[in-house]
Amino acid sequence: MLALAAGTVRLLPWLVASEVPIAVSVPFAKALAVVALETSLLVGFPTGFSLGAAAFVERGEARALQALGVSPVQLVLRTAPRAAVAAALAGAILTVCDVDTHAPGRIAAQLIEQGRSSCVGAQRPRSALVPMVGVTWLCYPGQAPRVTGPLPRSGGRAWFTAAELRPSEDLRTLVLEDLRLATRPEPGLPRARLRVRHATVTGLAAWGRPATLTVVWRAALIASASLLLGLMVAWLVVVGNLQSRVGAVFVGAVPALVATRALHHVDAIANGPGQYVWVPGAALLAACGAWVLVWLVRHAWSRRRLGPA
Repeated sequence: MLALAAGTVRLLPWLVASEVPIAVSVPFAKALAVVALETSLLVGFPTGFSLGAAAFVERGEARALQALGVSPVQLVLRTAPRAAVAAALAGAILTVCDVDTHAPGRIAAQLIEQGRSSCVGAQRPRSALVPMVGVTWLCYPGQAPRVTGPLPRSGGRAWFTAAELRPSEDLRTLVLEDLRLATRPEPGLPRARLRVRHATVTGLAAWGRPATLTVVWRAALIASASLLLGLMVAWLVVVGNLQSRVGAVFVGAVPALVATRALHHVDAIANGPGQYVWVPGAALLAACGAWVLVWLVRHAWSRRRLGPA
């Protein structure tokens, strides 16, 4: 719910903007929902496991079972089958929802097409802004709409209009039909005008997440990392006999946030699937570090309460 609320805040300026048709916001809203689901899995699982384990310790059940010879590992692994079912279900939902976000050009194409469709039946001249892509559809009654925007890498000195705009899946290439290009008049520089039937613009910077991992493998990575991290923090809480809810949240939330940040960082630099092993690796190291920090704080607090010997 928190992740969806954050996505809604990001989407709100589009929803209230009169020049942005509601239909144009739908593809981006779907992409935000997928990111929210990923974040909720990476943060929710370990935080929930940590809080549940702290309540288990606080009630005395963990200590009683350990006195009967049940090890902390066995206690935690008893929850693994049900947790695995929950993680698999969440991963399946993520797979179904995440059909386009690994190819940002598809989202851009949907945004562009939705903007063009909003021009159908225009009763007066108006414009339809396509956010993120940075173009605008010019709508005229009885005429075919045209898309316009600044020429990439021109610093706003050159503008274009076209009858059609098609991006590649990685948004590194744009194909334009019936392109008309003009530069702004500047002192000492000639004004340029260009009209071509078909144009291809290449070499643009990539946008969005890379397609290094397929949708299925990405969902499997997030679900398995969430499950592994959840079991790990639960074991740390039981082993450390941690009863404080604040400490449990800290032990669970810190590695979860590290995993989320690591995933986004690897997305930006990864050139192969193998680099994603850093996501669970960094999270597990962060879990151990958070547990050690909580243990040191508890130890210092206990010594302070006891006073000098």
